[in-house]
Amino acid sequence: MSAFTIDMSNPFPSGFTSDLGGPGKGGHQPPDWYIEYGMDLGARAGTAVHAAFDAHVTKFSPHNPSADNAKVYGAQLFMRAPNDMMGGFYTHLTNVPAGLGVGSQVSRGDLLGHVHEFPPTASHLHLALVEIIGGAPDGRYQGVDVHRTFLDTANSGTVVPVTFHQDGSPPTPDGGGGGGGAKVFRLGSTRGVQEALAALGFDPGAIDGLDGPKTRAAVTAFQGSQGLVQDGICGSATRAALAAALRAQGLQAEGG
Repeated sequence: MSAFTIDMSNPFPSGFTSDLGGPGKGGHQPPDWYIEYGMDLGARAGTAVHAAFDAHVTKFSPHNPSADNAKVYGAQLFMRAPNDMMGGFYTHLTNVPAGLGVGSQVSRGDLLGHVHEFPPTASHLHLALVEIIGGAPDGRYQGVDVHRTFLDTANSGTVVPVTFHQDGSPPTPDGGGGGGGAKVFRLGSTRGVQEALAALGFDPGAIDGLDGPKTRAAVTAFQGSQGLVQDGICGSATRAALAAALRAQGLQAEGG
């Protein structure tokens, strides 16, 4: 069985608010991969949810408000990549586009619906991914953990090639050859900028993907250290300076 690579992007190119838990945490427990390997990506109710990879829909449960409960609420979408060797599960959706259903082809970035809210649960998208070793329908379904990648790319249009090895080993973001590789600071996202600032000794506060006052203060301080205009905005010149500073320390960066 040969490895393959799939381009992925964040379901929230904008609107992500917080990480509410990843695979194996809290209620994300076996035996079902689509629960155990779930990522709860926080966003306000009504936030648009986009497809993370090219796929075709294999199962669709529309939103039935009268059936909503604390554990199961909103529409559910199961889909598989074109090669039928990996798939995903999206839930807590509403306002799924008309015509989207079993057999529909979706491209990465297509609108899948909007975040549904069921108080008092914090509004979020539940997304889980699976590798199908040997391919569907008879292959072995093995949930995969790419939670970090989705946090790193929140609120950005960053595309990350992810390699699936078909041998039971974890997938490799950035299209690498296994083992996870070195940390790559993705400067196209606020979270990536925060991580870069922290690595360079400028405290951005919580690494949460939000452009808050502490993050802007850290950007301003970094700009001052580089002789840049100190406006607290991480524009192209500041990202380029961040990338250069990271590389000077032997670290990897993209988007600068």
